[in-house]
Amino acid sequence: MSKGALTLLVSLIIFIPIGVYFYVWDYYAINIPKWDDHALKAFIVEYAHAGTWQGKLKAIFKQHNEHRIALDRFFAWLDFSTFGKLNYRHLMLIGNLLLLGVIPLWYVLLKNNKKPLFALVPISFIWLTLAFWENMYWGMAAIQNFGVITLLLWTLYLCVHPKPFLFFLSLILALLTISTSGNGLLVFPVGAVMLFLSGDRKRLTVWCILSLAGILAYFWTYTKPESNPASKASLFQLAKGYMAFLGCFAESIPVKDHFGACVFMGIFLFLVAISIASATLFRISTKKYTVKFEKITDLFCLGTILFILGTAVIVVYSRAGFGLEFLITSRYKIYSVLLLMVAYLYVVIPIRGSFLSPYITAIVFLAITFNVFSYHYHLVDAFNLRKDLTTSQFNWTYTNKDLKAPADTSFAARIVEKTPIFYEKWLPLIAIADRQSYAGNSSALTELYAGTSFEKTSKSLLVKNTGFTSQRLQDSGIYILLSSDKRFYVFPTHRSRNNNRKELFLKQYYFAPGFHADIPFSALEKGNYKVAIIRQQGDETGILFKDDTISVNNVTQDKVKVNW
Repeated sequence: MSKGALTLLVSLIIFIPIGVYFYVWDYYAINIPKWDDHALKAFIVEYAHAGTWQGKLKAIFKQHNEHRIALDRFFAWLDFSTFGKLNYRHLMLIGNLLLLGVIPLWYVLLKNNKKPLFALVPISFIWLTLAFWENMYWGMAAIQNFGVITLLLWTLYLCVHPKPFLFFLSLILALLTISTSGNGLLVFPVGAVMLFLSGDRKRLTVWCILSLAGILAYFWTYTKPESNPASKASLFQLAKGYMAFLGCFAESIPVKDHFGACVFMGIFLFLVAISIASATLFRISTKKYTVKFEKITDLFCLGTILFILGTAVIVVYSRAGFGLEFLITSRYKIYSVLLLMVAYLYVVIPIRGSFLSPYITAIVFLAITFNVFSYHYHLVDAFNLRKDLTTSQFNWTYTNKDLKAPADTSFAARIVEKTPIFYEKWLPLIAIADRQSYAGNSSALTELYAGTSFEKTSKSLLVKNTGFTSQRLQDSGIYILLSSDKRFYVFPTHRSRNNNRKELFLKQYYFAPGFHADIPFSALEKGNYKVAIIRQQGDETGILFKDDTISVNNVTQDKVKVNW
């Protein structure tokens, strides 16, 4: 095979996980705001009505929780001004494209260390998986949490690059990094350590001046947000949570104890990180470099490790109050995977000669296996999240019995693009079922309802079924409809992962039998509600009310105080 044909073949292999990633993203992404996404609507209102450029700058750099999210706000306004509407799918797409920016950086590192294009193949499969599902499908978080990683990594690489122009570019990227997310502030101390070890005192001086200015600007008008729940974990538990954070990429490995697997891999990666840092400091102190780029690679990897370990300390300290399991959630997995990718560099770069290809081939196999595990394990998360988003929008849109959205013609109400949602086909069926107990064309609803239990607790309605076996994806599934004299509510039921490995990997049975829901009364208005099941099966919809009813009194809900 010619060199050109081989390069084309390897390039196509590298693009396979990219294509799969964006295909899966497109399948589940939906233009519905989640949590902090609503703040971007408020920003557009404030920015549009700001009468001066000072007011517009204030709107862009205004504090959001403990962060400055200027990059989010810039792209939100760009999308709004370009299309006349704000579309959260566009923001998700921008964030996921920012995630891609790490792959060219690893290509540069490998190429300048005399490695073939084939060495980049594992990176593509490791970096782009459904393990990042929460950020993938969350407009604001996609830009913030993916953007800060890509910007910071490129900043660290460019700040130690010998070309003066690239160092100057790193200064701009550093300011952009801290304007994207709070943990981007780590770019200043980490970059300072790298420049100190590089021995370039002029650059270090410039960097320190910029760091001081950047930190002062960040904390100008800064107010401490409401604190997270206080952690009651012991020192041992915090250490365990720290290791779980570092190794949380391993959650998708098909073992019984997923948290334990994360802790084990976290300990392994922590020891690898310490080993890499120690070897780097030794080589720098002894100046054992034959090629200049080897030192740049060492400094970059050391800086990336310091950033990951520092972020882990911040997250564990500030989020342990939510429980140790929270530390392996999807939004943090990117740091664990990044640490894995740094470790990969230190495995591959030293290898020379005929051993290189077999080593990379074995690692490619492991990377593909990890990629497959991630998609199979986290597909259920993406499935459940989409249902949470669609039903939430239903409930805040239809607040009366006639199922008509309120006629709000204000500027704020017209900001977000109106996207057709599948539940709009339900509206006439819901009205019919509310009158005559049944509507639609989905079969076997009576048996499904009979196999479902409804248990009222003091704070919620618990729904459970153990026999439902459908494997349909996207919007198919079971929903709970509540009807009072004043309005309707729709809530999703969630599916659990199939733990049968044979069925999961050979038959593509992603879901375990059954479904469940925990509907909090705090989300409902006071009243008496009839209970129905909605079954969405492809294009078919069936709705059935039986004799189950619940009575909801006023239930208070603790609201999280925010500064946006």
